[in-house]
Amino acid sequence: MPSYYPKGGRCSACAKAHDDCSALPFHAMPVHRRDGADVVVICSEFRQANHDASLKAGGGRNRR
Repeated sequence: MPSYYPKGGRCSACAKAHDDCSALPFHAMPVHRRDGADVVVICSEFRQANHDASLKAGGGRNRR
């Protein structure tokens, strides 16, 4: 039986980094890679911690 884990780099940058995410359905999330019995997934609940601040600092992507 495989064990599912979220991609760690995203967790550290997530607004919910201090929440208990163990009940999330990792088995249903997109697979990033497989390593034997371990499956690393891309968390669909990820929300960037400083999203608003980064948009203000960068001025937006589509700005001319």
